Amino acid sequence: MLKINILTLFPNMFDGFLTESIIKRAIEQDKVKINIKNLRDYANNKHNQVDDTPYGGGAGMVLKCEPVFEAVEDLKKKNSKVILMTPQGKQFTQDKAKELSKEKDLIIICGHYEGFDERIETIVDEEISIGDYILTGGEIPAMAISDSITRLLPGVIENESKENESFTDNLLDYPTYTKPREYRGMKVPNVLLSGDHKKIDEWRKEEQIKKTKEKRPDLIKNRVRKVIGKYSLMDDTSNKKMINMNIDDAYKFKPKKSFDVNKVMLVEPTFINKIAKKNLQKKLDTLMKQIDIVLNDETDDEGGSYVLGEINRMQELIVTLYGKYLEDAYLTLVLLKLDALKSEVSMKEMEKIETINYNKKGRSR
Repeated sequence: MLKINILTLFPNMFDGFLTESIIKRAIEQDKVKINIKNLRDYANNKHNQVDDTPYGGGAGMVLKCEPVFEAVEDLKKKNSKVILMTPQGKQFTQDKAKELSKEKDLIIICGHYEGFDERIETIVDEEISIGDYILTGGEIPAMAISDSITRLLPGVIENESKENESFTDNLLDYPTYTKPREYRGMKVPNVLLSGDHKKIDEWRKEEQIKKTKEKRPDLIKNRVRKVIGKYSLMDDTSNKKMINMNIDDAYKFKPKKSFDVNKVMLVEPTFINKIAKKNLQKKLDTLMKQIDIVLNDETDDEGGSYVLGEINRMQELIVTLYGKYLEDAYLTLVLLKLDALKSEVSMKEMEKIETINYNKKGRSR
């Protein structure tokens, strides 16, 4: 059973939190024990004062370190983890909730007033924030974290509910509907009425990805697993299998520094356009060097026919491969340029042939 001790100046704020819904059931089923401790009980003066004015001047009152130290030392056990709720802490996430749900004993300190004495940081294991905004105190964040952790404990809610909810695999939850089937012209998607569970699962996964891209693209952006050369591999655990994805249309290439990756298949149009254009430009640069030699090196008598063949192969490659991925306007300009260069190389070859024939006639006389 997880034990959570919450240190606060306003214990009555937790009355409704502990006596309603899932938290209440979890407590009754001995899944979690949540103790609300009043910091004033640890004050060392007759007025139970827990705050004072800041040294150096300034507005507001500062939470004193003595009552916090006394409370933590009274409650702390060998396996306790002490958490301070503060705006300067690391932002709370679902992954952090999963991590904390595996603890046995948590002590959560709720700050209040203008702030807390900096020395309090020396007795905490972790500082956590629930977002980049300011609240009047740490009570609401402490409730949010306790709720998030408790619902992840075994037996508190059904496992299926936890597997399909938002932020699992860094994706938002899929859309859900209930009766009636139609309301004010808005209908429940037909796939949910089909009874085909395979199609329903596929639709839900597609909608999770779609919704996440639209509403929280940062979640997808942050799924970088590692960087190989100039390429980032995404740890896309959301896709247990390929869903409605035509791999035949993917752009395939081998990274320059492959390490454990032999081939990359791009399916995102924006990335395909960028990488395909870059790879085509590399091929064009190599070809241009060969063309330059043919046009400017008078000693090269055999390169012309080879280069003409390379230009033809490049034009065919552009039409058959890159035509699928790059803009028509861009490819048209490239093809026109290759046509012009092909004509120039052909003229150069004809001049060489005429020169050779002329020299042969001159020698025969």
